[in-house]
Amino acid sequence: MTSQALEFRCAELRQPVLNLVETGIAASMKPGDAPLLVERIDAVRGVLLQGTDGIEEQSYLEWHPTGLETLRNMDTAARSGNTVAAWAIFKDPATGFNGLGQACAGCQGW
Repeated sequence: MTSQALEFRCAELRQPVLNLVETGIAASMKPGDAPLLVERIDAVRGVLLQGTDGIEEQSYLEWHPTGLETLRNMDTAARSGNTVAAWAIFKDPATGFNGLGQACAGCQGW
């Protein structure tokens, strides 16, 4: 069973992550979208910076610091104009957002 804290966090992340995916794909083909990509990265980071209080699920707790590092690396790439690299960082199977999808699996909208 998923804790209420994780359900809430996944609900908070759902739309910002969807927006990040949408913008990441577009920006990988249109580097001019880099400023919007940075905004979307910041929106997801804002949710993650709320911390992990109350979340008990190990899958999320293990992914959380990785997610923050991934966003930092994406931000660096996007700010330098390398939107292709930023999107590749997001998709990386080991350090990207796949772990968040696994941690939120079963939560509404995931």
